[in-house]
Amino acid sequence: FRMSVSSKSSKDSGKDSVKLERTEISEEDRALIEELRGRIKRELDLVPAYNDDISLLRWLVGWDRKIDVVVPKIKFSLRSIHALGLHKEDFSSLDKITAYCDACSVPLQWLPGSLVGIDKDGNVLSLQMIGRLDAPSLMPCTRNSDLYRMRIAESEGVMSIIRKKEKAEGRQLGTSVIFDLDGMSMSMVDMTALKTITTMLSQLQEMFPDVLRKIFVINVPPFIQLLWSLIVPALAKQTQQKIEILNENWKERLKEAIGEDVLFEHWGGTRKHEKGEYGFVRTGGKAPASMKYDKANDIPDAKLTTLKVPARNTAFVPITVEGPAPATGKRRLFWWWRVDSGDVGFSVLRAAEGREAVAEHDDDDVMQPRFRLQTVFVPEDGEIDATEPGTYKLVFDNTHGKVWSKTIKYFAEIRIVE
Repeated sequence: FRMSVSSKSSKDSGKDSVKLERTEISEEDRALIEELRGRIKRELDLVPAYNDDISLLRWLVGWDRKIDVVVPKIKFSLRSIHALGLHKEDFSSLDKITAYCDACSVPLQWLPGSLVGIDKDGNVLSLQMIGRLDAPSLMPCTRNSDLYRMRIAESEGVMSIIRKKEKAEGRQLGTSVIFDLDGMSMSMVDMTALKTITTMLSQLQEMFPDVLRKIFVINVPPFIQLLWSLIVPALAKQTQQKIEILNENWKERLKEAIGEDVLFEHWGGTRKHEKGEYGFVRTGGKAPASMKYDKANDIPDAKLTTLKVPARNTAFVPITVEGPAPATGKRRLFWWWRVDSGDVGFSVLRAAEGREAVAEHDDDDVMQPRFRLQTVFVPEDGEIDATEPGTYKLVFDNTHGKVWSKTIKYFAEIRIVE
């Protein structure tokens, strides 16, 4: 990947604007859409909002119209959205999306950046103040999975806005992103955090393909080449081609491409806000030390079970729930675990009938989506509804580990809660 610094003038700005015309779908693509629709009927029943031609076309285009590649990826995405309950949320405005994401994790309110508005081409604008990310103070405060949930919820919220606009306008839309690196230094580059972020970026691109329209990088530090070499492998080729690294005239370029009425004053726009030049954009900074997870709260080793997961393998813990739901209270499955090093894929499934003895099967119900998680700072814990009898499976996936086995120490139990 080659970086290029842009200094486009206003006379070139017309090239960036999306023509406001309806998206035409060819007969060949319509046939592929119908084939895709038929092969993912179960998933579209779970998340009906995706059952429209433009949404399904986005998936086909994002994966080069290779339908056998698309099917497992869109199945994973829709099942994950359903398992997280996002299909039931009210994401009708950017404010509601932000409020939901803020509630995912209090420490993640120190994650800099926010959804800002709609750019002049109708795309949702996200502004990420990467240079103000204090990963060393933030990582010890929150679970890895909270970051996944927040970013997936934000992405699905944005897709909800986009789908509504697409239906009204009959044309395909997407997102514009500004990465502001102001304040970044090599001392801020935390390798554990960087791996977590790049792994999450890869998953978001798989779950929400062909959405990015423009990416602008501003306030670039001198060591960007080194940093870029670490991040770029996580980006799809289509994404790399949309990146524009701007020079000192970046404010003019953003006004041309985004619209000055959308940008807050700090980024060269005319938009004012009671909070000042940054508007409501989260500005990050050092997370309070009081939020740091205390390992004294770990479950004692005496209560934990050890599970070894060989390299290139998957292991699971079956938990059988029998009998009807309790007359009072709710039946819940709780878990807690740590991995000895690196990361491991983790998901929770409810086994389809006859599939209780295998780790994963396409007919299983996804209760907790698979995320690749590390527990260097904060252990993973969670709970799901276990009202339905059957076998629930805590699945630990080490198939991405080419050499090293993983050792998991976990605790799991069924509880009745009021």
